[in-house]
Amino acid sequence: MGQVSPYLRKTTQGYAHYCPACREMHHIATGPNGWSFNNDVNKPTFGPSVKVSGLQKNITPEGKWDGWIKDADGKPIDSICHYFLCDGKLNYCGDCTHEFNGKQGVPLPEIPEMFSDEKYHWS
Repeated sequence: MGQVSPYLRKTTQGYAHYCPACREMHHIATGPNGWSFNNDVNKPTFGPSVKVSGLQKNITPEGKWDGWIKDADGKPIDSICHYFLCDGKLNYCGDCTHEFNGKQGVPLPEIPEMFSDEKYHWS
């Protein structure tokens, strides 16, 4: 698969975009068993909301994983990134565990070079 616009990459099951809050790519499955998509690769809208959860990752400025962020007891901290992507704008929900919690109308950024076909393996 590959990049279909400055903002989206086509994957085997849908699309991926760069999340400025998590500093990583988020995948959105589309089709009969996935999210709806307005087919606009420059101002995408996916529905319903997208929620990515797991553990908080320490991501370097170069986009490399550098371990888990841990609490004072040394346990990895839970992570939630929950948003609506409408007309090319990210609208983060109030249950996000990052600094974009509740931020509205964040323009979908272009996919950084560090996530280009040449530098990142995609499926």
